[in-house]
Amino acid sequence: MHVSINIVSWNDRRYLPEVFAAIRSQTHKDFRVRMLDNGNPDGEALQYIMQHEPHWLAVRNTKNVGFACGQNQLARLAMERYAGDPAKHAILIASSETDWHPTMLEELVKVLQEHPEIDAVQPKIFRAYSERGDVESDAVKSDILDSTGMIVRKGWRTADRGAGEMDTGQYDEKTDVLGPAGTVFLVRATALHDVMIHDEVFDGEFFSYREDADFVLRFRRAGHKTFFVPAARAHHYRGMFGAEQQSLWQRFRTRKMRRPTVAALATRNQWWVLFKNLTIGELFRSVPWILWYEGSRTLYGLLAESETRRSLLRMPLMLPSMFRKRAAVKAMARVSMRELRQYICDSLRSGSPPTRG
Repeated sequence: MHVSINIVSWNDRRYLPEVFAAIRSQTHKDFRVRMLDNGNPDGEALQYIMQHEPHWLAVRNTKNVGFACGQNQLARLAMERYAGDPAKHAILIASSETDWHPTMLEELVKVLQEHPEIDAVQPKIFRAYSERGDVESDAVKSDILDSTGMIVRKGWRTADRGAGEMDTGQYDEKTDVLGPAGTVFLVRATALHDVMIHDEVFDGEFFSYREDADFVLRFRRAGHKTFFVPAARAHHYRGMFGAEQQSLWQRFRTRKMRRPTVAALATRNQWWVLFKNLTIGELFRSVPWILWYEGSRTLYGLLAESETRRSLLRMPLMLPSMFRKRAAVKAMARVSMRELRQYICDSLRSGSPPTRG
């Protein structure tokens, strides 16, 4: 199976040596790397790419168009340029802030080849961090989990399964999961093409944040399954503990320290995730939880965050486009909301999705 490795580069010079070394070390060798220079502000990332692997650079943008649009550009390019059998083509969507075990690709490809009913595969992702921001000199690769796939909690907010937990083998069985985490996952090109809306894998209007949640719900409702592969491993550079370890009050305090744009996009985009992917009946059924979780964030943003307030007030301008995308999601759905809800309920009761051999 041929793998197109798609990586969007923006303000990430310090991470590139790690991901470049990881790519070169992969035991699965049938791949093509495509990198997008997403308007890197300092030029150092582009300089590093041109110095070490210039043939990997596929696209250069004059400005940052966001993770969603960047990955869309690479996905379209990978599909257009691949001349072989589409059924033997897979696309690795990855963040540049990752480091992969040498056998990661091999383990992921093996599952896709052995299970034709599976369309995406998720590695076990751990957290890594660097105290001074220099991953070459002081990187710490922990045993704390970052993601073992996506789950849905009350209020239809997706979250990373196992995030913040110490890895003690509790997620060491292969299993069906709701969908893949956007950090790094492998997906069949045919399945990716099947869920594209207006030639987009991720919603370009999201720019960044929650675009993976939108993709996961659409991907699952279209009948495409994701498999967690614990033998495939990666590390993701981010904080050692995320919001999953915090109370609601602590999350608001943390939110005050985030970049205003991040909070604004995350708040706005989650509302679009719900609008595009939930049926009217499911929206009404979930109103109490949605109002509690999203309503509290939105109210805080309206009162305390000027950029979030501006972003929310502009949402009506996006409604015509979102209505069209909602209709497209409904048209491609092969799994009813009732079936999806039952799957999620079974997963919550058991503590994890149903295990498969």
